[in-house]
Amino acid sequence: MKILLVFPRIEHGSQTVQDKGSWASIIYGYPIITLPHIASITPKHHEVKIVNENFDTLDFNENCDLVGISTYTMTAPRVYEIADEFRRRGKKVVLGGYHPTAMPKEAIQHADSIVLSEAEGTWPQVVADAEKGKLKQFYGPSPDFDMAKIPPIRRDLIMHNPLLGAVQTTRGCYNQCEFCAIASFCQHGIKQRPIKNVVEEIKHMPNRIFIFHDPHLTAVPKYARALFKEMIRQKIRKGWVANGTSNILGKVDDEFLQLARKAGCVEWFVGFESVSQDALNGIKKNVNKVENFGKTIQRLHKFDMTVQGGIIFGFDEDTPDIFDVTLEKMYEWQMDAVEINILTPYPGTPLYERLDKAGRILTRDWSKYNQVEVVYQPKHMTPDELFQGARKVAKHFYSIPNVVGRFLRAMAITKRACGILPAGTNVTFQRYYKRDFQF
Repeated sequence: MKILLVFPRIEHGSQTVQDKGSWASIIYGYPIITLPHIASITPKHHEVKIVNENFDTLDFNENCDLVGISTYTMTAPRVYEIADEFRRRGKKVVLGGYHPTAMPKEAIQHADSIVLSEAEGTWPQVVADAEKGKLKQFYGPSPDFDMAKIPPIRRDLIMHNPLLGAVQTTRGCYNQCEFCAIASFCQHGIKQRPIKNVVEEIKHMPNRIFIFHDPHLTAVPKYARALFKEMIRQKIRKGWVANGTSNILGKVDDEFLQLARKAGCVEWFVGFESVSQDALNGIKKNVNKVENFGKTIQRLHKFDMTVQGGIIFGFDEDTPDIFDVTLEKMYEWQMDAVEINILTPYPGTPLYERLDKAGRILTRDWSKYNQVEVVYQPKHMTPDELFQGARKVAKHFYSIPNVVGRFLRAMAITKRACGILPAGTNVTFQRYYKRDFQF
């Protein structure tokens, strides 16, 4: 069979469809590895093509037998348009990803089949059934797959390779944060790929800088430590960024951080989420301790690694003063970059269920579920106050003088050429928020 895998256009983020055909798509491009991964687990006798709408023009007359589309909540409306058009032309369509898993009854109205949760245990069967003309409506979830059997992604199918590459080592997360879709999507705890497989994939990756596409690489410190040692032994000469948690990074021994740095780490993304301990406790992320955030950042700086913090506004404990307080702390702690988001109740999460029952969901226009627009009724402020407050923080933190200053500081902290990655994050976010918050 000829299989077409489609990644729909993105309207919000560091790189969007607006950048198609420009140098920005390479400089600011974020590596999407879902579809190259699906291609890698497709039985070899099938022909696979990937179309990413953020780079390519989608041809509905494509000669194919089966169409698979990856779906986020914010891309669901576009995905449904694509799926409906292909089905109108007689093609079989399969949808997968976070949104169809959370909203399968909605998604099946636009598809022949839905893959629930992770695809490793079901995609080969989907393809086999399609070949026989016997597709089922739903497949999975099938969490009992062996991560050791996951092959390297099909990098030969990535036609538009941005500067930043990606690889994945683990799946799942121990934390059960109320707002996070990972816990509902990955229901098997933590799974790990064999370290030798991961390092071999990194060695053959064309990118000199990359990101670990793990919920957080620090989930199992023993595994991460062994990975770092093997990367050092294999003399991997690449710079990388990974997600980590403040509680682990704040308490691991110095050797762990030394190994991470020597293995190529230039930056950790840390989901601090809020500077309010009450808010953190409210979302069941009480492993985060605000009193330790500053010390953790200073410690990572000591080992020549920068910190990109994740901050979310709109928790029930937030009042209008949260914006100024947060901005003050961001400067005090010397965060090197900050991802600034408005709380978004994604379908399938406990947060969505709670707000829906309380009648606080303002819209189900999924395209607005982009972490910039307000789609629910905040508890202690108006939707506009929430938007304007987040906008104010983004505008202030990413002023041109601040961006230039942190760019230079990041290069000084990392002390190496690949420090351009965390330094450049400021430029990327300034461009992103200026566009989406319109300042």
